[in-house]
Amino acid sequence: MASRRGNLPEPAAALAAYLDSFDLCLRVDGKSPRTREMYGDIARWFAGWLTGRDVRRWSDVNRDQLRAFFLHLDELGYAKSYRNNAGRCLQAYFKWWSVEEDQPNPFDQVKPPPPSKMGEKPPPVIELEQLARLIKDAESGRDFASRRDAALLRMFAATGCRLSEITNLQVPDVSVRERQATVTGKGDKTRVVKFEHRAALALDRYLRKRAEHPAADLSALWIGDRRRVPMTPSGVRQVVERRGERLGMDIYPHLFRHTFSHNWLDQGGAEGDLMELNGWESPQMLRHYGSSARSARARRAYDRVDVMGGI
Repeated sequence: MASRRGNLPEPAAALAAYLDSFDLCLRVDGKSPRTREMYGDIARWFAGWLTGRDVRRWSDVNRDQLRAFFLHLDELGYAKSYRNNAGRCLQAYFKWWSVEEDQPNPFDQVKPPPPSKMGEKPPPVIELEQLARLIKDAESGRDFASRRDAALLRMFAATGCRLSEITNLQVPDVSVRERQATVTGKGDKTRVVKFEHRAALALDRYLRKRAEHPAADLSALWIGDRRRVPMTPSGVRQVVERRGERLGMDIYPHLFRHTFSHNWLDQGGAEGDLMELNGWESPQMLRHYGSSARSARARRAYDRVDVMGGI
C-alpha cells in the first residue's frame, strides 16, 4: 500500500480487518483527517511488518515484537521524534484494540521510544539560497499549477503555518490587500497571520488563474489543476515534495515552519510576537524552534564583544 513513506508491506487479512474499524472509531471521536492518517499509517505499517514475521493475529503480538519494530525504525534512520510519534500511535491503537476485544494490551509492558530532548538537536531549516531557488523555479511558469504552487510555497514560507492551516484556507479567509489570512489551528482555534508583499503578489496571480478554473465556484482556496475538487493535506504535501525533488531538495511542509521561526528570531523578531503568530501557548515550543537561531545569534554577537579586553 502506498503512503508518504512509499510502498508498505500488506498486512494479513486478519490484521487488516481491524484497521478500518480503528479509523471509524477515530472518526467518531472527532479526530482530524491528519491524525487519522498518521495513526492508521503507522498501524498499517506495523501490521505489514508483522506479516513478514508470520504474525497474523493481533493477539499474538508481544512486547518483543514492538521493541523489534522500534529498533527497525532506528535502523532505517528515523529520528527520535519520529520513533516516539510512531510509538504513541501504536499505543493508541492497542489501547483501542484491547478494549474492543477485551484482550491484554501488549503495550502495558512497553514504553514508546523517548523523544528528543528539547534543544538536543536544532530543527532543520531551509537555507535562504535553497528557498530562493525553490520559489524562483515555481514562479518561472505561467500556467495554473505554477501560479498555485508559487503561492503555496510563499504562503508556507511567509507565515510559518501548519500544513492543515494552509490547506484548509477558504477564499474569504484571505485578504491580499491587507496581507493577512485567518487560519484555524489545533483545537479549532482561529488566529490571524500576516504575509509579506511578495506572497501577496503570488497569491494575487494565483487568484486570477483560479478565477478561470472550472472549479472556481468552490470556496476552498487551493484546488487541483486537473480535478474539480479542493486540495487535501496529502495533495498539498505532494506538491511541496515534488517541487523540492525537481531541484534535488528534500523539502516537506513542516520544514517551512522551522524556517519561519528560525528566520524570525535570527532577524531579531520578538519572541512573544512569534508565539502569537505561530499559535503557541507554551514557551516550550519557542525554545525548541529557537535553538537553531540562538547559535547563529551568538556567533554574530561574538564580534560585538571584546572578550580579550584589548590585549
